[in-house]
Amino acid sequence: MDEVKGCYVFIDTGSQPTIAAHYSYEKPIYRFLYGQSYLQRADAFPLDPLNLSFQSYNKPYETISKDGFGVLADATPDNWGKRLTNALHRRTPLNQLEWLLASQGNSVGCIVGSLSKSHIKNNSNIIQYEELETFIQITELIEKKRDPFEMKLEQLELNKLLYNGASMGGARPKTLVMYKNKEWIAKFNKSDDLFDTCKVEYASLNMARDMGLNTCNAELTECAGRPILLVERFDRNCPERKKHYISANSLLNIQKIRIDDPKMSYMSIAKVCSQICFDAISNQKELYKRMVLNVMISNTDDHLKNHGFLMYDMKKQHYALSPLFDVLPHGMPSSFPNEHALVLGNDGRFGSYDNLISRSNAFGLNLDQARACIKDVRDVLENREKYLLDAGLKPTEIRQLEPYFFLDILKN
Repeated sequence: MDEVKGCYVFIDTGSQPTIAAHYSYEKPIYRFLYGQSYLQRADAFPLDPLNLSFQSYNKPYETISKDGFGVLADATPDNWGKRLTNALHRRTPLNQLEWLLASQGNSVGCIVGSLSKSHIKNNSNIIQYEELETFIQITELIEKKRDPFEMKLEQLELNKLLYNGASMGGARPKTLVMYKNKEWIAKFNKSDDLFDTCKVEYASLNMARDMGLNTCNAELTECAGRPILLVERFDRNCPERKKHYISANSLLNIQKIRIDDPKMSYMSIAKVCSQICFDAISNQKELYKRMVLNVMISNTDDHLKNHGFLMYDMKKQHYALSPLFDVLPHGMPSSFPNEHALVLGNDGRFGSYDNLISRSNAFGLNLDQARACIKDVRDVLENREKYLLDAGLKPTEIRQLEPYFFLDILKN
């Protein structure tokens, strides 16, 4: 099969997918051009309001980034999804167009790639909850770098199981699943995890919710003797078939990750809130509390792809921070706070009280308001043992988690 050099970009939100743009690749340049028919629609919206606006509608956008255009990369598989895609296709996609086509519209958001300008592939065959046990067996083979075809399943069944997980972002094992007549993401533990991540993330989401943060609906179940965290998709299960999503990484247009890049900060995300959110003030406050929570629970995996924006009102084209996801302690336990993926304040990526309040004005907060946010987070975390017990963790497991929690350093 020859390398794909051009495809069409569809918006799949209503009863009929809408063709929006043409996406092409001529090494080393990716090009993106809105279609005239799309621009003339009353419901047309820029896929990225900051980097792919309608201002240059008569000429293509260009980039030499190996990831292509960020908002389109958001709709492609990430680490885990790429592992499943490679296991399924036997041929690694050669460029970002091929990765977009491989996701078949199951990735986050409403963007779908197609080789046809008239239709998209309809891949609505989401696996059922009862099929998770077989998928778990497949993931165990893949984690051991073995061939999933060892399962000796029918080709169609294996394709279905792999496709459902192949569209997912992130590095951890997960897949799409139909549960209670809705689309959910099923997340699994890994054999080398330091603790039961499914149970801890479930507890973390419940604590975040009780802090007043916007979280995904989540349920903790068990399959094949293993805990499963089910997270309801926030970009599905809505009046529109799918909602539009953009990661903070894409909106900030990060071409190359550098820890000294000033864009790599919570303050930069707060600025994006002011640029695209309908209610910037409440979103900036929400972001600030999320930052405080990440520091207090040692969630140092708080990179820009773990923050995003959802067009929650597709008719009015109103954006807000997406519900919180991937929130749990990360890395090795330590006697002092580890550095975060993003800059927190004037003292860089170090999680201290002084650093957290040093740039509170960038979130639209004065010092008293910032301190109140910190107190809201800390008050709930003081009762973390209850949440962890409710998630099914044993007292010995909870004691092992204590080094991840940093509440004392934030008391003023």
